[in-house]
Amino acid sequence: MRITLYDAIIDALHTLGGERHYTEIYDWIVNKYGPRWKSCNTEMTDMVHSERGGKNNVSSRLPAEKRVLSRKGDGIYSL
Repeated sequence: MRITLYDAIIDALHTLGGERHYTEIYDWIVNKYGPRWKSCNTEMTDMVHSERGGKNNVSSRLPAEKRVLSRKGDGIYSL
């Protein structure tokens, strides 16, 4: 089974205590899964539901059940 970047982000946040800056999350992902993805910024932004501080991104194809993150500050995300 191939892991998606969305799943890797959730895995990272679970392991890192639930809240981190996106650079820490990406570094953890690269250390565990290798440099499979160039970045995780767009995906993390898509994973924040509008009710949790996210933008209502109509171009995103991510289903609502995958929008599990909250934005806590500049570049800081939590589960």
